[in-house]
Amino acid sequence: MRPRRPHPSSPAEAGHASNDLEVVHVTPLKAPVKVDWHLPASKSHAIRWLLMGALSRSPTVIHGISGLGEDAQSMRRVLVQLGLRVEDADDAWRLQPPAMLRRPSSVLDLGNSGTALRLVAGAVSHLEGPVVLDGDDSLRRRGLGDLASVLEQRGVQLRVAGAHAKLPVDLHGPWSDASEPVVLRRDRSSQPASAMLLASSLQSHDVQVRFEGPPRSSRHLALSASIAEACGWPGQISAEGMHLPCWDLHAPSEVRLPGDASMAAFALLWVRSTGGSVTLKRWPGPADALGCELLEGLAAKLGVAWSKDGALNPAEYESKPLSVDLCDANDLLPPLAALLALGPGGRIHGAPHAVHKESNRILSTIEVLGSFGLDAEATDDGVVVQGGQRPAAPERPVQASEDHRLMMTGMCLAASVGGAIVGPRLHRVADPGFLARLSETGLITEVRTVSP
Repeated sequence: MRPRRPHPSSPAEAGHASNDLEVVHVTPLKAPVKVDWHLPASKSHAIRWLLMGALSRSPTVIHGISGLGEDAQSMRRVLVQLGLRVEDADDAWRLQPPAMLRRPSSVLDLGNSGTALRLVAGAVSHLEGPVVLDGDDSLRRRGLGDLASVLEQRGVQLRVAGAHAKLPVDLHGPWSDASEPVVLRRDRSSQPASAMLLASSLQSHDVQVRFEGPPRSSRHLALSASIAEACGWPGQISAEGMHLPCWDLHAPSEVRLPGDASMAAFALLWVRSTGGSVTLKRWPGPADALGCELLEGLAAKLGVAWSKDGALNPAEYESKPLSVDLCDANDLLPPLAALLALGPGGRIHGAPHAVHKESNRILSTIEVLGSFGLDAEATDDGVVVQGGQRPAAPERPVQASEDHRLMMTGMCLAASVGGAIVGPRLHRVADPGFLARLSETGLITEVRTVSP
C-alpha cells in the first residue's frame, strides 16, 4: 500500500487559515456572568486507555468521557479501523477488543493528535505488512518524531510520500528479532517511550530500552506506566531506561477519566483578563494532573483566589516576578505567559520541547501576546515576561498557528479588549465546549471570513 493523502478537509472544517482567514470575532465583555467552568475529560488518559482497551484480552468500559475533543475521537476512529468495537453508553464507551489487531484497508487518519499518531504507530509497527498513517497539515509537519528512529532500529521499514512533509508515512512491520537495546532520546518528548511501553504486549521477545538526554514530560510517561501496570504490565522503568518483557494485557473492566488539569489554566486567565469569576469543576487530584497541579499553588501569586470549593476570583497578584519550571507541563506555556504579563511577570523555563508542538510554541506564544501589545522575550527553554502589562485590542487578526492552546489564550485576552482570532474551531481538539462556556458568561462572538 503506497502512502497517499486522504482528501483534505476544507480550511473551514479544520479551523485553519486559507487565502481568506476564518476568524472568531470577539466583542469586549464588560460584566461577565459567573459560570461553572467544567474541565473536559483528559485526552491524555483517554487516548492511552483506548489503546489498552483495543489490545486487551477482555472488554472494558471507559467512564467520564464528557468533553472529549477531536484528538480522542481520532484515536477511537482509528482503533475501530483496526478491529476495536465501541458502543456509546451514558457518559461512557464500552470497548470490545478484537482477538488481534487487523491490518486496515485504508489510511489511518489521526487528525491533529501527535499522541494518538505515535501510540498507534507503536502498535501497528508490530503488524505484518504495510500500514499508512496520516493527519492534518499540522500533524504532517510534526510526523513521528524520534519514534521513527526507534522503529527503524527494530527493522520496521518507513517510507514517506512527500519530499517536505513528514506524513503520510508507510510503516512496514513487524519488528525484527534484534537483541540489541533500543536507544531512545528523551529530551524532546516522552511519547516515543510511551508508544513502546503501551504496545509492548505485542512484542515477540523482551526488549531493553536505553534513554539518552535529559527527560522531558516525565509525568506523561509515568501515566503510561501506571495505566500499563493496571493492565498487568510486569516491566520496569527508571531514569536510565525501560525493560519491556512480553506479557498478556488484561485491562480493568471499568476505568474513569479525570478532568484535564491543563485546561484550568484558561479558567485562571479568563478571571485575570476579564475580572470575572468562575467555579472550576472536575479538577483532578495531583496524581492525575500530569504536572499541572502547579496551577493551584501559583494561582494566588498570579492574582487569582482559588477556594477549596473551586471558586476562582480576581485578587491582587504578587509583586515579585515568578520563576516557573514547565519541564513536565509545557502545554501551560501560552496561558501562563499571558498570566505573567497581566500579573507579576517572570520567567518560564524548562520547556525547550515546546518548539515541537503544533507550532513552535515558544515563538508563537510571543507572537500572540505581541498581537495584544504584551511584551515577552524568547529564551532557549521558555520565555521572559514583564509584569503589570495591560492588553490592547489587536490591529490585525491574531494568528493561532493551528494551535488550540494559542487560540484559547487569544480568546481569553480578546474577551477584555476585543479582537479576531484565526481558527475558530481549533479548540475542538481538546475542549469542544470552550466557546459555549464563554458564551454563558455573556461574551458575544461571531465567526467571520476576512482578508489576510
